[in-house]
Amino acid sequence: MKSISKAWSEQDVDKLKALVESGISALRVSVALKRSRAVVKLKARALGIPFPTEAELRAKRRQIFLNSADGSPHLSARFGSRVSPRIF
Repeated sequence: MKSISKAWSEQDVDKLKALVESGISALRVSVALKRSRAVVKLKARALGIPFPTEAELRAKRRQIFLNSADGSPHLSARFGSRVSPRIF
């Protein structure tokens, strides 16, 4: 089966750049652009604006989790015992 590739328009590239810089995940960007996650990640890397790695995202989520004790709603209060620090 032959692969059908959709050319990247200037609008698509601009939208990709804006979404990556705003911190949106590759999955959400792929849905917004109606392209696969792999293609979106490859194009972003080719443009020199790669998405954060899974390790970077995990570290960021962990930092948010650890900082939540400063008065903001705590994840365990919201989700009960289902929250495990291991997922971060």
